[in-house]
Amino acid sequence: MSESIKMSLQHVPTLYTTALKRFVQQMDLTVKKLNSMQHLHLLPTPLLSDIYCEMAENYLLQDALLAELSDVSLFCKLIRYSSIRNNMYKVFKLMMKNDKPLASELQRKYVQRTKFLLTDQIIYQNNEKLVSLVDDQLEDRGDTTNDVLFLNINSSRNYFKEIDKGMRLGTFLYECGWFEDSLKVLQITRNLIQELNDDYRKLLLLLNCLQKLLHAQALFCCYKDASITTSQALSLIEQIQCMSNSGQIMIDDNRNLTSGIPNNLLANFYNELSMLHFSRSEFDTSYKWAVKALKYLSQDTPQKIIIDVLRQAAKSCVVKRKFQVANLLINSAVRIAENTFGTHHNVYADALLDKGFFLLNVDSINQSVEVYMEALQIKTSIFGERNLNVAVIHEDLAYALYVYEYSRGNFNSACIYVEKAIDIMMKLAPSNNLMLASAKRVKALILEEIALDHMIPPDTTDYKGLLKESEDLHQSALHLSLEAFGEVNVQTAKHYGNLGRLYQSMMRYNDAEDMHQRAIKIKRDLLGEYDYEVGLSIGHLASLYNYHMKKYRQAEELYLKSIDISLRLFGQTYSGLEYDYRGLLHVYEQTNDNDNFIKFCDILDEWRVMRLDEKRKPTYIELNGDATIEDVTQKFFEMCSDH
Repeated sequence: MSESIKMSLQHVPTLYTTALKRFVQQMDLTVKKLNSMQHLHLLPTPLLSDIYCEMAENYLLQDALLAELSDVSLFCKLIRYSSIRNNMYKVFKLMMKNDKPLASELQRKYVQRTKFLLTDQIIYQNNEKLVSLVDDQLEDRGDTTNDVLFLNINSSRNYFKEIDKGMRLGTFLYECGWFEDSLKVLQITRNLIQELNDDYRKLLLLLNCLQKLLHAQALFCCYKDASITTSQALSLIEQIQCMSNSGQIMIDDNRNLTSGIPNNLLANFYNELSMLHFSRSEFDTSYKWAVKALKYLSQDTPQKIIIDVLRQAAKSCVVKRKFQVANLLINSAVRIAENTFGTHHNVYADALLDKGFFLLNVDSINQSVEVYMEALQIKTSIFGERNLNVAVIHEDLAYALYVYEYSRGNFNSACIYVEKAIDIMMKLAPSNNLMLASAKRVKALILEEIALDHMIPPDTTDYKGLLKESEDLHQSALHLSLEAFGEVNVQTAKHYGNLGRLYQSMMRYNDAEDMHQRAIKIKRDLLGEYDYEVGLSIGHLASLYNYHMKKYRQAEELYLKSIDISLRLFGQTYSGLEYDYRGLLHVYEQTNDNDNFIKFCDILDEWRVMRLDEKRKPTYIELNGDATIEDVTQKFFEMCSDH
């Protein structure tokens, strides 16, 4: 059979799809038809999901479908199976695109019914009747402890069913990008679990719920609540470990347990902690938790958890400038995601996002943009444009394009993507959410470069207007950061630094100096004298003194300090050293310090030679395509021990 015929046959509808479309086409909105729709529940779940998916394509049927799928029990039945979940992603996309509030309806109904359940005194009568779990089923194949904890329960069944539904619904909602609804569902699910008696089963359930809640809180930038959740979870882990060590937990098969806690659950939770601290720019702490999560991975760990832990650990390594190990981890994550889920899956797109982050930081900017583009295409096809998951990628892509076009001055594409991100966030997130602050920061950086690169004279309205808009965006982002973190926080310091660079462009040099000094003080107090972030801000202030305020001695002192930090952290071939070496040459040229000028000319030439030698070396270590997760983690710890 020719290739063209094969391609043509791929587009020929099967008998099943033809029958499915015909069945949905004959639906109407008469009372009789609407009443008979409930009989669809008797159909096999895969067939039912296909019917709902086809109904979602028809705008006239979407109100009826909204009423159907707002049944929490029915919806949780549909999302229970991974093979069906993609259909429900599609239904969500089509419904939310047409302003059918499926997410909020599911959340509202679940919260409402759960409140009734919480007030029902039967919970206190039934707590003592709970049946013990089957110990050898504690380690679940997929969603850590979630399924196992609901097996073999002969009483209080409805109560536990509601907890199960809350865990599944909350997880599905944050996967779909509906973070606020997810938070409300998981919070009240946590409350349900807390009403149980304090025994081993309850503690594991609660820990599993808290790690999911922490994930949603980190995604939605609810950092104060996330700190509380973190403390609760760490306290729970300590409590369970004490019970295990004192012999209060009797488990026959503990191969996949550590002090009574499933390794999958520990890997997941420590990974969530790494994500949280990363989003707060607390990179040392993020790296510590990422490494801890890696230690709990094994061949028995579900692939989704392996991928999540690998890609988060890779990001933590990137900001620590451990590029060799970051490459090992992110390439492994992408490979496993592709082999397990295929190249059109949400998990694969997540891995691509972190691959894009890695490439951007190793100066492979063109490749980074391409990877971000691919991830955006996948996410948009799954979730649609009106989605916070998609908004975040628009922002990431905008920043990558901003870096890519930095030397060319054409920021139109970057501007389009960041404006899309802001537009989506303003519609779907509260106005004081830090997601919006991040996107506004990116837009401010882009507008500043547009103003400068168009070479508009400083006295024109357009030039001043663009810089004023950039300032307003930076100030807005700073205000949100102060509200969320307070003054003494790395994120706040970064916003001060951004304002400092902007004021430098606006020729408001005293204001720029003040902003840079604030940034340096905060970072130094929090991170110490020799942190990368401290060196970055010191370099910015040195540039201000050198090129604009003509404070050459202060500039020299700052450049030398920045160089010292870079050499301590990254060695003699670090790319950022060139910026400081060139700055010093300008200082010595302006001050006629010929001896030091010649000295640093030689140092810069030597740096170029070392950089060239570095580039000639094999860049990254790669494992075989069939490498196991044990191979990956073993190589990671070997490489880390060598440094």
